[in-house]
Amino acid sequence: MKIMFLTVVTASRSGAIGSGLTYEAGTQKIQPGSAVRVPLRKSFVEGIVIEVMDKKLQTEFDLRSIKEVLGDVPLLTEAQIKTVRWMSEYYCCSLRQALQVWLPPPPWSRLLPKETVMFRKAANDRPARGKKAEAVLEFLEGREWTSREEIIHETGASPAVLKRLLELGCLVRETQRASMLTSRPVSVAAKNEAVLTSSQKEVYESVKTDPRPSLLFGITSSGKTEIYAALIADAIRAGKQAILLVPEILLTENVIDRFTQMLAHEQISVLHSRLKPGQRKEEWKRIHRGDVSLVIGSRSALFAPLKNLGIVILDEEHEWTYKNEQTPRYHARETAEALCRHAGAKLLLGSATPSLESWSRAQRGSSTRAPYHLARLPDRYGSNALATVTVVDLAGAEFGKNYPFTSQLLTAIEERLKRKEQTVLFLNRRGAASALLCLECRRRVISTESQLPFTVHHDSSGKPFLIDHTTNIRADVPAKCPHCASVNLIEVGAGTQRIEAIMTKLFPKARLLRADTDTLETPEQMRSLLQKMKNGEADILLGTQSVVKGLDLPNVTLAAVMIADIGLSLPHFRAGERIMQLLTQLTGRSGRAKPGEVIIQTFRPDSAEVIAASKHETERYLEDELRMRLHAGYPPAASMIRLLVRGPDAGARAKKLQTDAMTANMKSGGNVKISMGPTLFGAGREWQVLLRGEKPRELLAHLHLKDVPVDVDQLETV
Repeated sequence: MKIMFLTVVTASRSGAIGSGLTYEAGTQKIQPGSAVRVPLRKSFVEGIVIEVMDKKLQTEFDLRSIKEVLGDVPLLTEAQIKTVRWMSEYYCCSLRQALQVWLPPPPWSRLLPKETVMFRKAANDRPARGKKAEAVLEFLEGREWTSREEIIHETGASPAVLKRLLELGCLVRETQRASMLTSRPVSVAAKNEAVLTSSQKEVYESVKTDPRPSLLFGITSSGKTEIYAALIADAIRAGKQAILLVPEILLTENVIDRFTQMLAHEQISVLHSRLKPGQRKEEWKRIHRGDVSLVIGSRSALFAPLKNLGIVILDEEHEWTYKNEQTPRYHARETAEALCRHAGAKLLLGSATPSLESWSRAQRGSSTRAPYHLARLPDRYGSNALATVTVVDLAGAEFGKNYPFTSQLLTAIEERLKRKEQTVLFLNRRGAASALLCLECRRRVISTESQLPFTVHHDSSGKPFLIDHTTNIRADVPAKCPHCASVNLIEVGAGTQRIEAIMTKLFPKARLLRADTDTLETPEQMRSLLQKMKNGEADILLGTQSVVKGLDLPNVTLAAVMIADIGLSLPHFRAGERIMQLLTQLTGRSGRAKPGEVIIQTFRPDSAEVIAASKHETERYLEDELRMRLHAGYPPAASMIRLLVRGPDAGARAKKLQTDAMTANMKSGGNVKISMGPTLFGAGREWQVLLRGEKPRELLAHLHLKDVPVDVDQLETV
């Protein structure tokens, strides 16, 4: 037999060996994903086999041999290991950095089943004295290997009795490690399976039969969850397993109830980043044993160690929370696509407001040649109509001390309180940046270099100035609007700090709940808050994005966006797309059980995002935005990589990085646009260098990137 060689990523944290070392395995047959113990320097460490080779790579060094293989089954499947390698290459990180999201922290040997002491009756008729000893031999008559714990539990014998029988030759003892590969019976409760309408059934069949990743473009309340349930049930009946991802930890509770009606509770595992390390490790082991048929969770649930994956579903696939902002800076959508490709599983992306990336892949070429299969659900489930949308122009409003509450909004809230109906107020608190807006032509002051809004800053004396955070261009605040020459310019910022205090002052008897990351830490807290709303224990829910996604509340008849411009004015090419998605989600979810109204307050009522959301014209907006991205050269029309430089000398280092990138770009044809600027909230200690074009990745090999995070497919708004 041939001598085999292994690439092993060790548990050592040394950056120099982060992409693995080569070891000799002799003639042992070892699978990728196996845990091994290997020599490293003067000790032995654990590692994970990433690659098995039948010939040695060229090296000047003699290879050391592995010490032992840990366990009888790999910790990760071959498809998962292939995805680890893909992540390392695509997201420009080491194999160890990619591997860390798939496994609990080492030692990995603790993930293996514990060794169990087993006994069976010896092949002789030696007598045993004592009732307990006789009971043990009688219990083991005709049995195969039985654990010590089971024998003691069934016979009442003590360990001393077993020891004496062993010494007499009446028993045979063996230490066994339970197999990590178990075959568990799976079941689906037929009475609680999805009951689909004719249009849902048509979509379900098209998704089921098309081998490509599918984009389910379904208006809010069209019944996407029931299609998810039908496909998950199919996978489980076929002996496969499923992953359902939701965009936010707080929303896992929203979907658990639906699937516990269909599956036994023990067949479901709920994973999210707020589990304690011990809890997460136990769930990992339970999934790896094969006890789990369905994993539900936020983006990290994608890395559950399922051995027989049949389908991965990303609900609300457009959400920015599917992007990890620490190394490895993966996106769950792209990584799920790679995992499904390697595992032969189905990928389904669901959204009422698809991301531009997914939409472009579903539209590219003919319907049968596009990378994604597109399925549409254009009708709401049941007879409920969409909410009435009112757009309020903030430019002409008189607030007094109650900014940003307009008289229309205050009247609408008061009416709901009188009718004992509920109100949801949405604050887009993500990003407190201010833009400069003209109240005459309703345009923002834009940087000519990046075509993105300038951000208003103030110096130590309070004097305002403008910064383009993409290119670091600075400018004075103009006396007149560059577009229409009006002097009526206003600094549009968040203005949300006083919202709760104003509500308490204006409506002292109203029962107010608040939902944001400051007040909610666990999914259970979100569940409790929503239950209070359903039980009628609150009148007004004030919150950030979680209130939009969790707005399945029957008595909510008014939803309001306090200042839509907070999102529209962020200096990022995705800002418009993101606020359109939020506004559309809000207008689609409101008034599900009763006639509803949505109020959108904005300084820019004629913006494409506000118009699209108020008229429910998502598809037209996506097409228009895609054309604009193509014209401006932003993703998905181009690739984009962000290099982050941090520290007291970040500006100088970023400048050097930019210069090196420009030199490499000129040598390769100059097809990549390169810009540099401080990040929005970096306080001058964090700068970014942006590479944008057809193949920006080719420049990375020419840059010194030590301690520089590489962010592929940037989603952040800073």
